[in-house]
Amino acid sequence: MGVPGRTRITRGARRLGVIALAVAVAPVLSATGATAGPAEVETKPTRVAGSDLSTSSSLAPVQLPGDKTARTYSPAQLKAFERTGGDPDVLAYWTPERMKAAKPLDAPGDAVWVENTARAIASKTPTVVTKPVAATVATKEIAAPDPVTNFSITNGKLFIGGYESGSWCSASAVATSSKRVLITAGHCVHSGQGGDWLSNLVFVPKYNAFNADHDPVGRFQAYRLRTFNEWMNNSNLNRDVGWVTTFSGGDWNTTVVDTVGGHGLAYNGGTEFDVSIFGYPSNRDGGDKMWACWGTAVDNSILDNRSKITCNFGGGSSGGPWIWNYSNANGLGHVRSVMSTVDGSGVNRGPYFDTAVLDGTNAANGDW
Repeated sequence: MGVPGRTRITRGARRLGVIALAVAVAPVLSATGATAGPAEVETKPTRVAGSDLSTSSSLAPVQLPGDKTARTYSPAQLKAFERTGGDPDVLAYWTPERMKAAKPLDAPGDAVWVENTARAIASKTPTVVTKPVAATVATKEIAAPDPVTNFSITNGKLFIGGYESGSWCSASAVATSSKRVLITAGHCVHSGQGGDWLSNLVFVPKYNAFNADHDPVGRFQAYRLRTFNEWMNNSNLNRDVGWVTTFSGGDWNTTVVDTVGGHGLAYNGGTEFDVSIFGYPSNRDGGDKMWACWGTAVDNSILDNRSKITCNFGGGSSGGPWIWNYSNANGLGHVRSVMSTVDGSGVNRGPYFDTAVLDGTNAANGDW
């Protein structure tokens, strides 16, 4: 837990110029890390990302070792949990030893038909109609994002405990009026087609197992979970986005955004953008501390609404924020996608954020 007597964290506020929310308070890798308006004119994709744009939510399941079924709570118990930061048994379950022993939640693989079709398109030989011409005015590439030097406490590790097991994803807090919403991958809250909601979720901002204080500002237990029906019913990777609405918690027993700040949300831009990505990949320091990757995300394929970047972030990085306009000064930016998959070549992919993602965020805000 946090060190007693520590000054409470505060974050400056600013309003997004053209995007969604008020901000509360060749890639490069680094271990341990908003200006308003777009940096350039962008074209909005018109591809379809799944016919069902709606989302569904559930009370975050709790099923600890010894429980035969998920626990149910009365309204009075839920009200009491707001004072205690959640079910005390869940918070007690996630000891430093269990956090250290947790395994990364496996990311889902790309659909076979997508992979096969993409290979066929990629292998087709184009017809050459003109010869290349060198630039005569612009001879330098647009600068990439600044290297990450501030590993923001707004990002963290999302622990997930199934029955007598433990795993993790990555997540970040976003600015909403309830100040309680985290954004992550859909498969970090629900196992997808034929599956169910995941249980015992606890968010630890800026978790670092190498420090004496693993959870520098405490923990936040999940209250409700939400994801797209397209993910729940069809495991549609275009809709691999999830939300967690949290109880008050942490060392000050207040909301997560009041404690660590909240990123803004960017949506309806292009699929290519400069990005800083944060998460807890299992192939970097065993997922025991936050890593960052920054560079330019590019369009994945004409077949879907996803972006890609070669960070080689493995399991456990799922749900980590892809942040546009990240500021090292305040550790804030605009979440524009989340980590979804990695392939055998180290290419990571994230879903496109459109108006449906904004709608899901607003719905998660209303889940409190």
